[in-house]
Amino acid sequence: MTTRSARFPTLLVCLVAAFAVSLGALVAPAEAVGHYTPPPGVRTNNPLGDRTARRAIISHVIRTIDSTPRKSHIRIASWNIRSDAIVDALIRAHERHVSVRVVMDRGNANPDNPNPGVERLQRALTHHGNSTRKPSMRSHLERCVSSCRGRSGIAHSKFFLFDHAGHAHDVVMNGSFNATDLAAYGQWNDIFTVVGRPGVFQEFRTIFTQMQRDKPVAQGYRSHRFGPTLTTMAFPYTGKHTVTDPVMRELDRVKCGGATNTGDGHTRVRIAQTSWYGDRGKKIAWRVRNMQNNGCRVHIVYAVMGNEVLRILRHEGPQPVPMRQIVQDYDADGVYDKYLHMKVMTIQGHYRQATDATVTINGSANWSPAVLASDEAVLRLGRASVMKRYNRWISYLFHHPPKKYPNGKGGTSSPSVVGRAGTPGALSHLDRYALVEAD
Repeated sequence: MTTRSARFPTLLVCLVAAFAVSLGALVAPAEAVGHYTPPPGVRTNNPLGDRTARRAIISHVIRTIDSTPRKSHIRIASWNIRSDAIVDALIRAHERHVSVRVVMDRGNANPDNPNPGVERLQRALTHHGNSTRKPSMRSHLERCVSSCRGRSGIAHSKFFLFDHAGHAHDVVMNGSFNATDLAAYGQWNDIFTVVGRPGVFQEFRTIFTQMQRDKPVAQGYRSHRFGPTLTTMAFPYTGKHTVTDPVMRELDRVKCGGATNTGDGHTRVRIAQTSWYGDRGKKIAWRVRNMQNNGCRVHIVYAVMGNEVLRILRHEGPQPVPMRQIVQDYDADGVYDKYLHMKVMTIQGHYRQATDATVTINGSANWSPAVLASDEAVLRLGRASVMKRYNRWISYLFHHPPKKYPNGKGGTSSPSVVGRAGTPGALSHLDRYALVEAD
């Protein structure tokens, strides 16, 4: 028989052990709440699809944020941040001792344009011992006054960097997707994910580090080739060797005949572009028009074009360049409620010396004037599978454009501007026009 006094030490040990476990649960470092390993490749979303289709990109980003382990690093450059779900995920990451750093454009979070989510994120990133962490692990949010690495323009890049997520390392996501709910529910977007490429990751980290300082750099334009199928390009287009517009340089490499991988010998060019206007836009339009006149097979989907760009593409040749506008304006007020937001071009055929090239260019850069002065991130990708994936999506949009006025109201004039979530019809004409460039 066990006496009461004999049981007491055993009971005491159990209580102490239980208390230790309980205390440990309180002070143990938080673990990643997800177990997602981001796969490489192309993702696009469809704002007219079901919830899964609409959230194809934003879910990819949030699940990756939630799968970053303690003492890892997240770096995000996004023109705008207006998603409570993304903000919540970033706060969770910071609280489990992940270094979270974000760069965005000040125009989207200031006293004249309040952004409660950004204010909440910035406050949260100063808590949970941030000031006592070693410098490399501190979190921070920076709002660049204009372009972060230049003297004018805007902070327009859209990339997401994770040194570890799930079982992946050196993860780079780049495309047209801003960290906003509008990007899921009001825009057709794309993102390309690179996994396990330390050189590519480090190049984006270098660009981010420069952006975070919000000071002009002597050499704004950076272009680095990582093997035969991936090249990075970062704007603003300033510094040495910045003479020829990068888009014109790509188009000048295209020959319209002699393609050996298209079946008919004609090079195929597919373009998905949000904003195409101004003097720069006209120069690009003339080049695209001449390409079609010389035998290239061109298809275009777009959101906004200047009148002169439209005239060149429609009338300066034997046949109009085939194109479709991908927009919706529910109340016919001239502000698009849903619109194409991709900035992609693919080339299949004769490119430089190759007659069987498969080239894809994706990123944040519109074909409009302010781009060359702004922070932009672009990838040139050389894999046939990537080009085919983008071509299938562009072809789908081209052959199934949404009804511009879903409510059947029709417009009294042709809308040419896009709006922001929650503000349709509430902006002046000049403010609306500025959004074309800044979105």
